[in-house]
Amino acid sequence: MNIKRAKISQIVFTPTIPNNKGLLCFVSFNYNNIFRIQECAILTKLSGGYRLSYPIKYLSNGKSSNVIYPLSEKVAKPIEDFILSEYERFIKERVKNE
Repeated sequence: MNIKRAKISQIVFTPTIPNNKGLLCFVSFNYNNIFRIQECAILTKLSGGYRLSYPIKYLSNGKSSNVIYPLSEKVAKPIEDFILSEYERFIKERVKNE
């Protein structure tokens, strides 16, 4: 699959009340019209800006397991860049409409 031709669509942002862990928003999106990826977190970086965190399942024994995530930076970076640019546009639009 050519990542340059990958399509991200049907993006839904669910803002949260910002907390001390940096959580700003949850985002769900379709990837190439073959996967629906739900409840990724958008968090602030200590160095400034944002980062995307993929869903984690918490097990009854207290451990956690990654549910879904890109296997390479070649795939992860374009997805993160696109989602975060859409998030910034979403925030600007909300501020403009308030």
